[in-house]
Amino acid sequence: MIYNSEALILSTRHYGDTSLICNLFTKEYGKLSIISKGARTLKNPNRAILQPAQFVDLHYYYKPGRNIQILKEASINQHFFKIHQDYKKIILSYNIIDIANQICTTDNPNKIIFRLIKKVLNKIDLSNHQDIHIYYVFFQIQLLKYLGYQPITEHCASCNTNLKQANYNFTLGQLTCSKCTQPHNYYKPLILTTQLLQLIKKISNTHINVLNDNIHYTIDELNTLKQYLLYYLSFHIINIKHLKSMSLIKE
Repeated sequence: MIYNSEALILSTRHYGDTSLICNLFTKEYGKLSIISKGARTLKNPNRAILQPAQFVDLHYYYKPGRNIQILKEASINQHFFKIHQDYKKIILSYNIIDIANQICTTDNPNKIIFRLIKKVLNKIDLSNHQDIHIYYVFFQIQLLKYLGYQPITEHCASCNTNLKQANYNFTLGQLTCSKCTQPHNYYKPLILTTQLLQLIKKISNTHINVLNDNIHYTIDELNTLKQYLLYYLSFHIINIKHLKSMSLIKE
């Protein structure tokens, strides 16, 4: 049986002398693995098509119970030329793909997350260096929102008092007031000002197409938000903190 779907290539690995196994996040069927026989030979067009961070139109032979499906053919749906030419864009984009690889599961499609990733990567591809970080933060906040882990910014997670300024609580993985926040033995305190709390709300409620027109921020504010979201993601989503791309984001 032949199945068709748009897919994001998450990762690839060599198999045998000439074949390639691709780990994919498909729009219609969720996460799956396919093998492209002979894809690494010089004359095979799949050599250039099957690259990580690329969206492809996929046609493959599906057999129930088989762990790795067999590729029939693939064509480029969208290629992000500027991402692959820019180190900073590569780091952010591959971190997004790594996160997708962790949260997506086999035979469990999620069209909302699929569309979110495609839109964000497209914006990163077309944006300048300063703007790529707001789209990266947008991706994290929207992903958390959809998965049910939306950050609570209105009140203290411990005593429920209204927050004008918040501290990240490393024990709870939430924002708390100064009275409910204890010093951590390893991490430095992370404080979110009133402006940052408002910025999180604005990013959460703004469409990606008007993000740069409606949101005003400084580089320091974005860096603080990135640090906060790194802690938050690592606390609430399993294995995220162990990703290699996360260590590059920290740098």
